[in-house]
Amino acid sequence: MELAKNIVKYRKRNKLSQEQLAEALNISRQSISKWETGENLPSIDNLISLSGLLDISLDELITGEPYLHFPFDYGKPKNRWPQVILVLVMVLVATIITILFGKTPLIATFDIILGILISYFFMTRMGFYDYKRYCDYWTLEKSGISYSIDDEDEISFGKDFIMPLLGLLNIRSTKFISYKQIKSVEIYLKLYEYDPSKELTLMGGSGISASSMVEQFELRITLLDGKRVNLNLNQYYWKDSKERKMLGTIVTFLKRKHFEFIDKQGIADLLRDDEGSLTRELYKQRDDKQKER
Repeated sequence: MELAKNIVKYRKRNKLSQEQLAEALNISRQSISKWETGENLPSIDNLISLSGLLDISLDELITGEPYLHFPFDYGKPKNRWPQVILVLVMVLVATIITILFGKTPLIATFDIILGILISYFFMTRMGFYDYKRYCDYWTLEKSGISYSIDDEDEISFGKDFIMPLLGLLNIRSTKFISYKQIKSVEIYLKLYEYDPSKELTLMGGSGISASSMVEQFELRITLLDGKRVNLNLNQYYWKDSKERKMLGTIVTFLKRKHFEFIDKQGIADLLRDDEGSLTRELYKQRDDKQKER
């Protein structure tokens, strides 16, 4: 029945009617209908054609989840253009300040350093891009998880300031934990005391204002020795990101391991509905429970 549901799901996602899909496959509409009700199954040739027409892999068509390639870097930027822009801005600002105020070699040197620091602070702290991602991403592997050592503790101002530089210089300290070392993994999304989308609307705010308030989303790992590691999942909020597409598959992979997988909020089931809003549904569930009390 999973295959039947997936055919319906991906056909509708591609905005195709049963008639249009049948015509593309050169079969009858009744055949499509029987596939979608689970009465019949597509042949191997039709499965291959379906995956091509619906623009998904065979794994995703059959299981509903994309294939997980190892190693998988969660949160790592796809390209280095933001870093190139950061360097160019630092050079430009330092050059301008030096030209304007660098009257002597000593002052010019000071101006260069000052220009670099000012532009670095402005670019990395004003929210144009999260440059920490080049340093604090984590990697899912077949035998375990490697992560930035900064995931072990709360991010302080010093770490927050230095991590973009470490990423720029490609200096990254990591640790590896095998799945055998893990006691439990909890997937957790920290909700605000109020629903931002509702409160900001009542206050005259907009959907854009609400969407800028990002709830902390993470995997909380507890090791057999009692040590804890938190892995950031916030990249899921980017709608077209590979992290959003693959998180459901990652969760399924982890749930099959020998350790305890904790999901008190029912997030794993909600991740299957990639058309809906995870946070909105969690707020709704919480509000419904509060009304029942």
